[in-house]
Amino acid sequence: MILKQEWGAGLVMSAAVAVATASMAAEPGPLSHDAAIELFSASEAAAWNSAQPKEPDDFKTHDLRDESGVPTCRSMPNNDADNPKIRILAPVLGKTLTAPLDIDLQFVPTASAPIRPDTFRVCYVGMTTMDITKRITDRVSVSEKGLHLAGAQLPHGHHRLLMLIADERGRLGRREAVFDIE
Repeated sequence: MILKQEWGAGLVMSAAVAVATASMAAEPGPLSHDAAIELFSASEAAAWNSAQPKEPDDFKTHDLRDESGVPTCRSMPNNDADNPKIRILAPVLGKTLTAPLDIDLQFVPTASAPIRPDTFRVCYVGMTTMDITKRITDRVSVSEKGLHLAGAQLPHGHHRLLMLIADERGRLGRREAVFDIE
């Protein structure tokens, strides 16, 4: 009888360990400072930059007050000087870079409205525009002040990224950046 109880307890304990292991593998935890984060692969960049049927250019100037309040890769600011700003503190753009690299962004709100971190978006811009935000936000926190992404792995080549952020009043800040990776 005791042997059956021990065997049953061992079976339950093995199942618990298996479930815990599976859940840890499914949810990415915090990365060590040295771990590289692949923002996109070389094959993805090639596909996104290959000639494909042209999508309509329905970029209209608008803010987010009349929408769900979350920008998309097609959102455009209303050209208001009072829009929030996105500053790229690192890396220094305009020169050839080596991956992996650290990316530091600073969000600059206006005096009248704080930044909404949940509206942050990053899009790869090629012949096809792809939203890669989740690849970043699954790994790092976005705050009202900005974000720090250590170990961003980008493939060799010329890559254009579009970053968007909105404030509490729905005004949209937009920043494009070109990364030349050797």
